[in-house]
Amino acid sequence: MADTKISALTAATSVAAADQFAIVQSGVSKSATLAVLQSSVGAGYRNGSVTTVSAGYAADTYLAGSSVTVPAGGWKVGSQYWCGFDMVKTAAGTAAFTIIVRMGTLGTTGDAAILTLAYAVGTAAIDTGWFEVYVDFRTVGSGTSAVIQGITKCSHHLAATGLHTTGASGFGLILGTSAGFNSTTQTIIGISVNGGASFSGTNTLAQSFVLL
Repeated sequence: MADTKISALTAATSVAAADQFAIVQSGVSKSATLAVLQSSVGAGYRNGSVTTVSAGYAADTYLAGSSVTVPAGGWKVGSQYWCGFDMVKTAAGTAAFTIIVRMGTLGTTGDAAILTLAYAVGTAAIDTGWFEVYVDFRTVGSGTSAVIQGITKCSHHLAATGLHTTGASGFGLILGTSAGFNSTTQTIIGISVNGGASFSGTNTLAQSFVLL
């Protein structure tokens, strides 16, 4: 096979993370997996919701479509996570709308809460909003070396009522910095959402991605 032209080889219809490629590193021929190549060039990893969750989020609930899995040890300084999702609120529920960035290996609320971003309390009014969560890795490493910076913003129909009372003119912005944590064993990042007691919300769309 060594003298077979690449153009004469059978074409692959898909490529898996463990598939190998030939590279030359510092003048030495080596092999590298697709996962290594993706990590090195800052490849994107993504997810999205495929179902609607109705009348939920009165308790802390992992947001379907928000979890993104990356290779072990993949986090780097400057790695980015983004998630956008809609939420339709009934007139029930007046607690603070809270978003928690979670990291671990489960993709559930069993993963560690790394950063909590809480809007001001909501009001007893029907409302529809679009939330976005941005996360940057300021540092990475074991022990308590890793730190993330997060920002969430929400645009909603009501000026300063309904989903939350943060800001005015239908826009709210919350910033937060995490405490130190261990990023070396965390392969899944995502968010959970908690509208508080009596909250009744419906989520139809969630999209998320990571750039390493």
